Amino acid sequence: MRAAWQSKKVSEIAECSLGKMLDKAKNKGEPRPYLRNLNVRWFDFDLSNLLEMRFLPEEAAKYRVAKGDLVICEGGYPGRAAIWDRDEPIYFQKALHRVRFHQPENAKWCLYYLHAQNLDGTLKSHFNGAGIQHFTGEALSRFQIPIPPLPEQQRIVDILDKAFDGIAIVKINVEKNLQNARALFESHLQTVFTQRSEDWVEKRLEQIGTTQTGSTPKTAVRTNYGTFIPFVKPADFNKDGSLVYENAGLSEKGLEGARKVTAGSVLMVCIGATIGKCGYCDRDITTNQQINALTPSEGISHKFVYYQMLSGNFQQRVLGKSGQATLPIINKSKWSALTVVLPPNVEEQTRIVGQLDALVGEIQRLESSYQQRLVALDTLKKSLLHQAFSGQL
Repeated sequence: MRAAWQSKKVSEIAECSLGKMLDKAKNKGEPRPYLRNLNVRWFDFDLSNLLEMRFLPEEAAKYRVAKGDLVICEGGYPGRAAIWDRDEPIYFQKALHRVRFHQPENAKWCLYYLHAQNLDGTLKSHFNGAGIQHFTGEALSRFQIPIPPLPEQQRIVDILDKAFDGIAIVKINVEKNLQNARALFESHLQTVFTQRSEDWVEKRLEQIGTTQTGSTPKTAVRTNYGTFIPFVKPADFNKDGSLVYENAGLSEKGLEGARKVTAGSVLMVCIGATIGKCGYCDRDITTNQQINALTPSEGISHKFVYYQMLSGNFQQRVLGKSGQATLPIINKSKWSALTVVLPPNVEEQTRIVGQLDALVGEIQRLESSYQQRLVALDTLKKSLLHQAFSGQL
C-alpha cells in the first residue's frame, strides 16, 4: 500500500445492511423477485432460478438493491460478491449484505479487494463459525480496505477490468476446447457401437459373463476390515475408469461375508446421483451394494464392454430402467438383462479397444494441457491483484 493511500473500514465508506428474513408469519405484501446467496457469483449474478417473496411497501424500500450496490454473501459462500448493474431493482434476503458506498466508484475497488483476499486465503480469517461459516455484519463493518485517491483508484480498476475481461475470454475458449474434446470422444464412442458390421451379435450381460451386486460386511465388526482385499465404493471410480484401491479394504474374515469381483471385471454404480458411472478392475476386489459387476467369460474383452457401457445409448437405457424416483436405482436383474453388441471375435474387440484407448490418451493429454492453462490464468489473476493492492500497478 502506498503512503498516499488510506486504510478505511467498510462502515466508514458505506452503509451495510442484511436482507429480509424468510418468515411465513410476515409473508405479506406484493410478490417480488429476490436474491439468495445461490444467485451471487464472483462479479456476476445467476438469475436463472430467482424466487419470489412478499414485501410490504415499507419493506420494498428497505430491502431494495439498486444499480451500483455491492451484494456480498453473508453465509453459504461468505464473501462472494458482485455489483448489481441493472436498471431494474431487485430485492434481497438475510443471507446477503447490501453495501451502498458513499462514493459509488468505491464499489468496484472493494469488489476486487474482496476477490484478492479470497484468492490468497486471507478473507476467511474474517468469518466466524467452526462448521458453517458466516461473514457477519459486524465483521464486514470492521473489514479494512486500502483506499487510494479516486483518480488512481479508477486508473487501477480500468487496468484490472481490461485484464480480467481478457482472461475471461481466454478461459471461455479453453473450457470450450475441453468440452469439444469430450464431445469428440462421446461422438466416436457412439459411432463405434451404432455403425457396426452385420456380423456383430447382441447379447444380454448375463449371457456374456457372471453378474453380481456387491455387499457391505457389518461395520460394527471392526475385524471385517483390513488390507487383505480392496473394498471399492462409488467415490473410488476415477474419470478414466480406473479405480482407487487404497481407500478401504476388507480382512480375510470380512471377505467371507462379501462377494469377490475378480480382475478383469467391469463395474457400474447402479443407485443414486452417480448412477451409470463405470469402471474396471485390474485386480481382485470387493464392492459395496451400490455397485454391480460383470465378470466376462473367456473371449470377451472387459475393456470393450466397459467402453460400450460408457456410450450414450447404454447410459440412456440404464436411466430408463432406473425408475423416476428421487433415488434412481437399477436392480441386478434389470441390469443383467441390458444388452451389448459384440464383434464375432475377441481380436476385433481388442483392435477397437486399442483405438479407443489411444483416443482417450489424446483427450487426457489435451485436458491436462487445458487444465494447466486454467491454473496459469488463475495465477495471473492473483499476481495482478497482488500488484494492484500493493501499489505496483
